Amino acid sequence: MMKKTLRALARNKNLLVGGIMVLIVVVMALFAGLIAPYPYNEAHLLDKMKPPCAAYPFGTDDFGRDMLSRVIYGAQPALRVALLAMIIEMGIGITLGLIAGYYGGVVDHAVTFVGDLTWCVPPIVLTMAVITMIGKGLDNVIIATALVSWAQYTRIVRAKTQALRGMAFVETAVAFNERDSAILLRYILPNVMPSIIVLASLSIPQTIMSTTALSFLGMGAQPPSPDWGLALSASFRFITTAPWLAVFPGLALVFTVFAFNLFGEGLRDMLDPRLKV
Repeated sequence: MMKKTLRALARNKNLLVGGIMVLIVVVMALFAGLIAPYPYNEAHLLDKMKPPCAAYPFGTDDFGRDMLSRVIYGAQPALRVALLAMIIEMGIGITLGLIAGYYGGVVDHAVTFVGDLTWCVPPIVLTMAVITMIGKGLDNVIIATALVSWAQYTRIVRAKTQALRGMAFVETAVAFNERDSAILLRYILPNVMPSIIVLASLSIPQTIMSTTALSFLGMGAQPPSPDWGLALSASFRFITTAPWLAVFPGLALVFTVFAFNLFGEGLRDMLDPRLKV
């Protein structure tokens, strides 16, 4: 069994490479206090705007803060927002998808209508509108992102639930008068989980990019957070004199998004080959 698993991983290069890259980001986030040479907000006033050197491999910013430390610590808000938003999206989307797909009728039309409304406006615009109403901040970004992105889960879960509803094992459960909640959770949900896992892994990069863009615009994380979007926004004042302030947070963002994209594609190939393009 173990040999088969290892052979499958060896053949699935996307999953293997993406998994290693994701692991690097996760380790950075979990052990930032041990890996980073300095606290992310520690100012070295005599070393402001230092270019990359032996003491500061990524240079320092206009407050004398070590950019390597801030890039490492920046993995924490990126993963926190992505994972919490994903959990909320999944909770809303899966619940509504199961209900709409199983019961159909008016419930299905209502859920589909509300879901379609969220697709009429670009997600970043709708997210900004929600943040304008509930206020700035990282926690509000999580809520806003989840409120405008749940429909993608609902669509897939609804479609698969409709297909499974007529299967023999579901009809048998109905014939034995099992409760609807038991049918949904015991028989239907496990059969849609592979597609949900694939979608979740592929939606994380999109969530990271959206939240980074909001922080860049000043609506997400606030100073002195080490958030990469906030770092990119602050670096624009010094883009010609201190390009390292933008280069290293940008590379960290690209690395993270690319890692989750590779990992998501590998999971798609392994768990649900029918989703291959």
